[in-house]
Amino acid sequence: MAADRFGPYRLEKLIGRGGMGEVHRAWDTEHERTVALKLLSPHLAEDAEYRERFRREAHAAARLAEPHVVPIHRYGEIDGRLFLDMRLVRGDDLADVLHREPLSPERAVSIVGQVAQALDAAHAEGLVHRDVKPSNVLLTGTGEDEFAYLVDFGIARSVADAGGLTQTGAALGSFDYMAPERFLDRPVDGRVDVYGLACVLYECLTGRRPFTGTGLPAVMWAHLNTVPESPSALRTDVPVELDAVVARGLAKDPADRFATAGDMARAAREALRSGGLRPRPVVPAPGPAPGPPLRVQTLGFTGPSGGGQSPPSWPPAPVVTGPPPTGPGWGAPPPPPPPTPAGSGTNPVLVVALAAVVVLALVVVVTVALTRGGGSSVSADPTTDVAPSPTTTQATTTSTSADPTAASPEDELRAILPADFDADACESRALPADGAIAALDCGGSVSGSGPEQSAFYLYPDEDTLTDVFASDAGSQGLVELTSGSDCPDEAGTLGYRDWTAGGELAGQVGCAVIQDQAVVLWTQLDARAEGFVQVSGDQEDIATLWAWWNDADLSDFQTP
Repeated sequence: MAADRFGPYRLEKLIGRGGMGEVHRAWDTEHERTVALKLLSPHLAEDAEYRERFRREAHAAARLAEPHVVPIHRYGEIDGRLFLDMRLVRGDDLADVLHREPLSPERAVSIVGQVAQALDAAHAEGLVHRDVKPSNVLLTGTGEDEFAYLVDFGIARSVADAGGLTQTGAALGSFDYMAPERFLDRPVDGRVDVYGLACVLYECLTGRRPFTGTGLPAVMWAHLNTVPESPSALRTDVPVELDAVVARGLAKDPADRFATAGDMARAAREALRSGGLRPRPVVPAPGPAPGPPLRVQTLGFTGPSGGGQSPPSWPPAPVVTGPPPTGPGWGAPPPPPPPTPAGSGTNPVLVVALAAVVVLALVVVVTVALTRGGGSSVSADPTTDVAPSPTTTQATTTSTSADPTAASPEDELRAILPADFDADACESRALPADGAIAALDCGGSVSGSGPEQSAFYLYPDEDTLTDVFASDAGSQGLVELTSGSDCPDEAGTLGYRDWTAGGELAGQVGCAVIQDQAVVLWTQLDARAEGFVQVSGDQEDIATLWAWWNDADLSDFQTP
């Protein structure tokens, strides 16, 4: 197909790109209308079982006659690629709104109530969304006319098919909003969506997610074993009656949750009404709610996951003051979490389950990095895991059928390194468990004008690369910046954005400050590579790296 054509569709603008595929604004030449066209990653159509399930569930989703579900006009396969043709909704997603400020309790309950209607309609048809999160909620209108849509029903799964994390083709969703039973690989039903919606309600009320951690195992531990601070303790204008609603929605045991999303929405409305009639005690207003913590160790340079997920944060890793040791990372893997203090209220059954959870976490880290799963209409969060690419190997594995004269992945990475690094001075590092096929530590830049340390990773394909960057940005709590902005932007926000070359999407770039290190990370799609560079300092020192990265002669991977 031509670069700007897909069957009867003329592709006008890339709206979003995720591990599962891409979403374009497109012109439907047959029906003469503008649509949102989701193109799933090509390899998904090669899986006959997934293809059949996609058709079955897309058909069920297209039949949903619920106003708060974005309508699916058409679905199918063109030139070996699965697609969804959906109504183009013009508005803000809830994640962008929450990046600016938390919502009033009234607005939060209204939005959650509308999303609950969409979920109840889907559950009545046997569909489980499994990726309820703010970026999958689109908002149009203002004030009393504000209208919420729940998107990405085209990748929902039927209750009969809705297995756990390790099932091929399972929609992984976003770990920050994922129900405990999914981490334990147990059967799921519509109550996983109730849990996800309760997470969304909590974030709407407080401006922060209920469960956070530095890396997947820590997030899993939090979902399974911790209870978040009540919303009313974080905001004085939140009625205490809403605390019980949120707590029930976030119950660890599905049997203890609301049976339906609508039940939770009704309870929230009632709590809002009754709470408004009671005087609240006067307490000092809390300071700004902290955002998701950045990992203790330096992004891209530490932990067994390299450019992907980070290790858990129990206990905090010591500050690195000397030269980095050799080996898989700049620091040993963390020990198991500490025993739960007596009287902490933590469920002992779930504590016992941690060992299995950590093992599953390692499986999931590998799975996520090797999948093309996920991606909302405008985001890049992984939602589907598939079988690993046959070209992906462990660090010590060699293919008996490989051409002995072919260049190794590490040689390929050395050959395309940015010009400001000496390939001969780079040292091999152990492969992270995120699908990377080569990894190098390259120290400081040759020019001396920017990075003091660097790390580079090569991936088997663009989809895996995109997944890994999404994981890196998400695990660090980075927000999506506006197109073309600097990092940090004018408001001082640390985040990430797409970058282009010759008018085409070339990759993504972001910035962070971690443990007194200013960091810039980026991907380059045509090179299938990810880079991390750092200097000692704080947010002001990012400017040095940003100026260096913007010099293509220094920072671009050198593709043929």
